[in-house]
Amino acid sequence: MEKSEEKNPVVNCKVVLIGNSGVGKTSIINRYTIKSFKQTMMSTPGASFLSKTVDFPDYKKSIKFEIWDTAGQERYRALAKTFYKNASSCVLVYDITSRITFEDIKTYWAPELKENGMKEKGKFFH
Repeated sequence: MEKSEEKNPVVNCKVVLIGNSGVGKTSIINRYTIKSFKQTMMSTPGASFLSKTVDFPDYKKSIKFEIWDTAGQERYRALAKTFYKNASSCVLVYDITSRITFEDIKTYWAPELKENGMKEKGKFFH
């Protein structure tokens, strides 16, 4: 009888990408999860979700990345707050060709994240 292979325990990791509309959040997620890239993309309405499980055999664990793509348009910004909740990590995304998207990281997205998300025992994760 062959020895059956044991599955590594799976750890869930919620990851949220935030930033202005059109900075490439969806492209980053698609490239990472399905190895796909399109020159032009439609804006994400509200939010979308993809996942990818990565095995770490040296640690005998797997991590299931639950990746949330939030809409960057102003009309959806209030909705983004709901996605920060219980996030393990957050990626702030800006367009290197657009200074305003970088400024918005400093003036809107980072303070917004600090105020509304990723808190544990009252401390903000950096």
